[in-house]
Amino acid sequence: MRPRSFTGPLLLVAIGALFLWRNIHPEAPVFDVIATYWPFLLIAWGLVRLVEVALWRASRSAGFTGGEVVLVVLICLAGAGLFEVHRHGIRFTPAIFGEQFEYPITLQGPAAGVKRIVFDNLRGTIRVTGADIQEIRVTGHKLVRAYTRDDADRTNSQTPVELVPQGDRIVVASHQDRAPADQRISDDLEVTVPRGVAIEAAGDNTDYEIADIHGDVALRGARGDARLARIGGNVRLEIGRSGSIAADGVQGNIDLEGRGSDIEIQNVTGQVTVSGSYVGSLEFKNLAKPLRLEGERMQVRAAAVPGSLNVDLGGLTAKNLVGPVRLVTQSRDVHLEDFTESLELESARGDVEIQPMHVPLPRIEAHSGSGQIELVLPDKAAFQLQATAERGEAVNDFGPPIETETNGRTQTLKGTVGNGPVIRITAARGSVSVRKEGAAASGRIPEPPRPPALPKPPAPPAAPVPPAAPPANLKESEVKL
Repeated sequence: MRPRSFTGPLLLVAIGALFLWRNIHPEAPVFDVIATYWPFLLIAWGLVRLVEVALWRASRSAGFTGGEVVLVVLICLAGAGLFEVHRHGIRFTPAIFGEQFEYPITLQGPAAGVKRIVFDNLRGTIRVTGADIQEIRVTGHKLVRAYTRDDADRTNSQTPVELVPQGDRIVVASHQDRAPADQRISDDLEVTVPRGVAIEAAGDNTDYEIADIHGDVALRGARGDARLARIGGNVRLEIGRSGSIAADGVQGNIDLEGRGSDIEIQNVTGQVTVSGSYVGSLEFKNLAKPLRLEGERMQVRAAAVPGSLNVDLGGLTAKNLVGPVRLVTQSRDVHLEDFTESLELESARGDVEIQPMHVPLPRIEAHSGSGQIELVLPDKAAFQLQATAERGEAVNDFGPPIETETNGRTQTLKGTVGNGPVIRITAARGSVSVRKEGAAASGRIPEPPRPPALPKPPAPPAAPVPPAAPPANLKESEVKL
């Protein structure tokens, strides 16, 4: 008789004990522990199976059954998913159940001489507006999710929103860390402060809206969105996971670090630095100083962006950049139009179109691992060209000054037109083409104009009609011509 494994019963005992502990101690972060240490379950299971194999070595019992293999795969998928959710700041708590109770918030205090407003340990929404006042005003409401009204009232009394003066700063304290683990609490605050103060905020899951502040702004959070407008100082954002980041009218520098989806930054007089992983739509407009964009699959550097730069999952489009410009991308189509000084471009995969538009031309070096490169130059441009299609076709629209060389599957365009900068473009797998402005809209040289149609010959004159015979009763001298 084949011996039965006791791994399954032990697994059920461990899971049952874990949930029993959670019921007895609801404040215990059981789900966080599982998300972090779930691989120990597989280690323990493997040790038990090793003991079983050693005990049953003489029997015909072998290794895992098909059902155990499926269970191992499911545990790995569930554990990896829990870990990713935990890593991005999401916490599991029974507070998703129960009823939501709302409590109003109204308070104010003097702010004369205060240089900084600090929001500490707050989950919810913060809307801060600067005004010509010498006090701080806070309105809004608190949301408590609990099983009973008594529990919610008790939590509300334990977590008051307070203004705590600390030297030249005021702390807006929410005391949300005092709430029981089986309840969820959030504050939605509308705050009016003096324009000249600086703003600092830190929260676990907080959305920010800040406008009309002359000082610096520093925001930190594990998760949340941020919208900034008309900020006079520097901006520092450290948000682990964001859905949307927007900034308009910032006089200082912007430093953004984290992960997320969409970014929209415009009308900034300072330097803009973005680092992290952002997978949505990125838009930059009217940046007076350098842009530094450092991601896992993309790098962008430009001395200024008086025009625009837009990035999404499929492509990158830029117009009117001040160089030197450096661009590194993994898998995007690239369209660059109207840039100055120099361009250094590296594309692992995707089509590339480069159009400087103005003379004298900037220096250009572009390389594509897989995809075609199309260079569109003004008709009177001067340059020294070396364009190579290692496994593709090389197309020249400038005529005899540029020569085509063929070596196996590689075609190269070489030549000099006037006295201009060096242009080097290389497509490892794809074609290269050098065209004149107006000849690349469809990827083909336009057809010559057709000759005008010949005029039709005039019609022959009609035969004259003989005059009618005069009436018989008139004299010859009375006939009218």
